[in-house]
Amino acid sequence: MTSNHQRGIAILTAFLMLNTACGGSSDTKGTGSTSSGSGGDGGGGGGGGSWPSFEVADPPTTLTTPSDGTPITSASKNHQWICPRPGIAPKLTAASTPWVKGTTIDISKIELIQGSVSWDSQFSITMTDTDRTMTGNGLPNHPTGTFPIPKGSPGYDYYAALPAQGYDNAAEIPIKAYDINLTIPRDPVPNAQPSCILWIFLGMASQTGSAWHAEIAPDAKLNYYNPISALPLDECWGHPYNGQYHYHAYSWKCFPNQGSSGDHSPLFGYAIDGFGIYGPRGENGKLVTNDDLDECHGHTHEIEWDGVTKVMYHYHVNNEYPYTLGCYRGTPIALPKELQN
Repeated sequence: MTSNHQRGIAILTAFLMLNTACGGSSDTKGTGSTSSGSGGDGGGGGGGGSWPSFEVADPPTTLTTPSDGTPITSASKNHQWICPRPGIAPKLTAASTPWVKGTTIDISKIELIQGSVSWDSQFSITMTDTDRTMTGNGLPNHPTGTFPIPKGSPGYDYYAALPAQGYDNAAEIPIKAYDINLTIPRDPVPNAQPSCILWIFLGMASQTGSAWHAEIAPDAKLNYYNPISALPLDECWGHPYNGQYHYHAYSWKCFPNQGSSGDHSPLFGYAIDGFGIYGPRGENGKLVTNDDLDECHGHTHEIEWDGVTKVMYHYHVNNEYPYTLGCYRGTPIALPKELQN
């Protein structure tokens, strides 16, 4: 096994070890295909599935990744502001994997996790005049790669070097259903001062029923890395942590409604402060760069929100780190214990 592999494979494993140490309404139900059995019981899911065949609008070919030593201790563009945790390095460490060169990730060189497993996705949204409640089982309405990762398959070695909490190695972590029951403000208010990210659960992709996680992961020595710079993901840019399937980086690859080139991207989901997370195109359909966004990865202009057009703060995903949120512009809700990772 190469030193590059050894440096990258500890990431997801150590995240599990860190968790132990750190102590009107709309109804959009997921429609993930199932064949036999139930994906909700974990393990291999409901059988083989088909990858989405819809058109992917404006797919990126590269991603940016932070340089070695990038701090995570304050709100700043091109950063993710992480609330302090005991023993954690206050900066990012650069990974040495074949798809990383300097601060550029070549998407074509990533060894994606193989397989096509379908799930019984359950997700719905209900609203009152003041609140939006999201409920579900965390499973996506699209196929995933095969988790646990079969030995000898692409990407296995990056996960398998060290034991993980409850598993002989991190490649053995399965995808499991988990409870989503989150109530966020329907009309959040931006704060003058942003808030740091306390837990890795950032929000829900309402188009698929799965979650976004923070773009950080520690190694065995509790150094932080950009996850995609060290660990390959599946075709939809997700993998499980503690059994919970979630997205990183090019997270919207399999989202079913990406809009059309030349138009503002549609809503992809919601952060836990209530603000919307939109696709990579902003006003006039222009691809958004970090220069267009504030330190939390958002900005304010006219958007479609609950069926009306209004000027409102919102976040964007794009191909520049931190890809989703850099911090919270609104007030994040308190997460239930099972999501406090």
